[in-house]
Amino acid sequence: MRAIIAFVVLVGLLLPTVALPSSPAPEDPPVTSDLIVQRIIESVLADEHPVERLQELCDVIGPRLCGSENMDRGIAWAMAQLKADGMDVVRAEPVMVPHWVRGEERAEVIAPWHHDLPLLGLGGSIGTPEEGIEAEVMVVSDFDELEARADEAAGRIVLFNPPWEGYGKTVQYRVKGADAAAKHGAVACLIRSVTQSTYGPPHTGVMRYTDEEGVPRIPAAAIRVEDAARMERQHRRGLPVRVRLEMGAQRLPDVEQANVVADLIGREKPEEIVLVSGHFDSWDVGDGAHDDGASCVLAMEVARQLKKLDLRPRRTVRVVLWIDEEMTQTGAKAYMLAHADEVDRHVAAMESDSGCFAPAGWSVRGDSTTVALVAEMAVPLAVLGADDVSEGWAGVDVRPLNEAGVPGIGHRTQNDEYFLYHHSPADTYDKVDPDHVKANAAAMTALIWMLAEAEDPLPR
Repeated sequence: MRAIIAFVVLVGLLLPTVALPSSPAPEDPPVTSDLIVQRIIESVLADEHPVERLQELCDVIGPRLCGSENMDRGIAWAMAQLKADGMDVVRAEPVMVPHWVRGEERAEVIAPWHHDLPLLGLGGSIGTPEEGIEAEVMVVSDFDELEARADEAAGRIVLFNPPWEGYGKTVQYRVKGADAAAKHGAVACLIRSVTQSTYGPPHTGVMRYTDEEGVPRIPAAAIRVEDAARMERQHRRGLPVRVRLEMGAQRLPDVEQANVVADLIGREKPEEIVLVSGHFDSWDVGDGAHDDGASCVLAMEVARQLKKLDLRPRRTVRVVLWIDEEMTQTGAKAYMLAHADEVDRHVAAMESDSGCFAPAGWSVRGDSTTVALVAEMAVPLAVLGADDVSEGWAGVDVRPLNEAGVPGIGHRTQNDEYFLYHHSPADTYDKVDPDHVKANAAAMTALIWMLAEAEDPLPR
């Protein structure tokens, strides 16, 4: 047996080597867009960073009223954060913004029984004389009733107490109420807070004065829904309702602040820009968590996640944190002037400003082809509930870009509760669900990636 084995080995050594056919090495599966989207979603949902960043913004920086020192601190904070995230370019683009201050304010009901009256002056309102204003209240439901009873308004405080019919319709009394009342001789204007809530603090927001000759500027403030309802009941009973107001509001000279802009430069088409944004200013009550701090954090997270995952898209992703959305939109106007030579190179402009609730999808300002293309991109976002796409409004700050032909995309959430907190002291970090922060960040990051990576841009 040993001799046989030795013979076989010897023959094997003497025979020429014959290459045996081998199986090909297995290839890696192709990296499809859907796989990258899945990778993005998994990464963001597992990351606590955006939640921690929002908490820091709310608790450390706080409310960011346009023109305020807190806004200056917020701008410096955002730039430092974006630089730490590894953005290729981070800059503050100067903007002259309005500087309105609330000052001290208080109100009290003198009759039919005495009690304090919580109120918030409306943004842009003048203050009362130093001695305050005391007058009887005239309660009306709408502008038509004011016109019908115009001869009763002189020397009174007009209170608008309209029913809640959605923000878009009800907000007109906040914006235009003071002028309407002043035309008929009213000395001040109060409004039922623009919210569906029947309890809680007053809600502020911007108001406007007309330049129409002969219409004086009168102080304007919001009161709680329940106080407005009580005054109307008392008014309908024929009980005189008398109120005293003291408001220290004033408009100071404009100051220089800035839009915060950061770029993650595209690898193949760096000159083409996909913009993602939120407005960084807030009102001076609460800490601007839903409106619009969370959205700014989401926009920042889009670029941070792409950098973290080493997913540098074909086109440049630009993060913009807008200044002065709440008052006069000087930030959006200044951006258009500063970037006039590259507006045509903007491929898409996304704005998030509907609160940070569960994702709902996207509204697209563009033609039917654009809407259809975005809808196709959003299909893999169904796992997040962010696959609903319809034609519609994209946002206040991206509107100038949209009007110049840039497709607009509005980030939408299931925000039925938004106006419970909107523009009020209740808009605080604790009202935001951390899981919603991560889900929205995942949806926005994935869609921006697809827009910036697509072979062809959206049609203009």
